[in-house]
Amino acid sequence: MFTRSIVTALLIFCAATPAFSQAAPAPKTTITGSGSKITGATPAPDDRARQWLVLVDDKNYAQSWSESGKAFQARQKAADAWAKDAGAKRGPLGAVASRGLKSIDLSRGNTAVIRYDTVFAHKAAAVETVTLAFENGSWSVMDYSLN
Repeated sequence: MFTRSIVTALLIFCAATPAFSQAAPAPKTTITGSGSKITGATPAPDDRARQWLVLVDDKNYAQSWSESGKAFQARQKAADAWAKDAGAKRGPLGAVASRGLKSIDLSRGNTAVIRYDTVFAHKAAAVETVTLAFENGSWSVMDYSLN
């Protein structure tokens, strides 16, 4: 009985303490411009960039190309060209060991520039930059660079 009381008290304490409970949802924000509407329900640009980078990490270049924005696709011309370019850049580096958010720049309207400090198996320090634009109701990758 005593143990049950302690467990119950701990559960109540954890639920009441913000540090132990889930984070509160982000406030609903709305940014409008160029016919697009960004709301609190729209995935964050960092989330979208990470989703796209996982495709590249997995060498799923065709899908990463098809999930990119119009500007990216126009520059790369075809999924095959992107696959060749990405494979040449990423192949020698090996697998991703870690990727940490370095910065997010949202100062250019509906554009986000996300930078990551990335460690690859064969390169200890790299910076990946993913540029996204808000188009057709979601964030789309416009550019990717690796230094």
